[in-house]
Amino acid sequence: MMWLLATTVAAQAQDVPAPASAPDPSAAEAQALTPAEAAELKLEIEARLNQFADDFNDLYLVNNMKLSFDASGGIPESMAATLSERMKRLNASFNYLDIKWNTYYQAQQLDIAADDDLMEKATALEILKQRVKDSLDVQTRAVEAITQFAEADRFIISQVSVYKRLYSKAFRLSLVQKLAPRLEKVKAREQTVFTQLQTYYDQAKAASSTVPALAPRMKVLDDQFVVMKSVSEKVQQLEYKPFVQRVKDYVLGLAGVAIILMFLNSLVSRFKAYQAKLANAKKLEEMMNKNNGGGSVYPTI
Repeated sequence: MMWLLATTVAAQAQDVPAPASAPDPSAAEAQALTPAEAAELKLEIEARLNQFADDFNDLYLVNNMKLSFDASGGIPESMAATLSERMKRLNASFNYLDIKWNTYYQAQQLDIAADDDLMEKATALEILKQRVKDSLDVQTRAVEAITQFAEADRFIISQVSVYKRLYSKAFRLSLVQKLAPRLEKVKAREQTVFTQLQTYYDQAKAASSTVPALAPRMKVLDDQFVVMKSVSEKVQQLEYKPFVQRVKDYVLGLAGVAIILMFLNSLVSRFKAYQAKLANAKKLEEMMNKNNGGGSVYPTI
């Protein structure tokens, strides 16, 4: 009897169905949408995508506004700081918009992927976002170049007066033999200054190649750098020499200049003589053609 009761209970237990798993709320909600609700959801997502596109386009237009400035007289420090601050704000705006878009897309990814029109808009939005990012990167590099150029410009121009004092001091020290140790210290200091000068000059050169508008000011820095490099070489060549030797070097220098001038005058005279010869030959040819009545043209030898 007990065995029969146990068998019956076991059989009834096997006939009881297993509890169904809990339904997926999102799937149930998607299935519960009526056609009208689905159409309304699509319009809402489409409107949000259009808004994101407008925001990215506005940022692109603001970033690509041409920066008109005259760099021929140098770039004020305040101007470089203003440009840098502007790029920081634009990049911060892009990062905020990028995070906002990614968050929304992740939340609506399934609904967007289920509709071809929405997916096409989302893809176009990603392409637009990358275009804005590339534009910001280009403009950021340009502003960084302007900032670096302004820094180099200020240093190079400030060294003009420094080099005048260095050469004057080194020249006076080279007149007295006992002051040779002090002269060497001035030379060492000049080499340190020139190393910095070369670094800033290279920095300005690189920046001007990135921003063509800096070219006029770069020409000024080129001229100043050439002058200071020449002064640097003269400072390093200075050494104590007796007065007689200095006079001899001075006379030899004048003689060298005179020889160069004589050579240049000779070249100029030869060139003028050649021009006169060509002019006379042309006049002779015209006169002979005129006397011949224009019937034939004499060959030019």
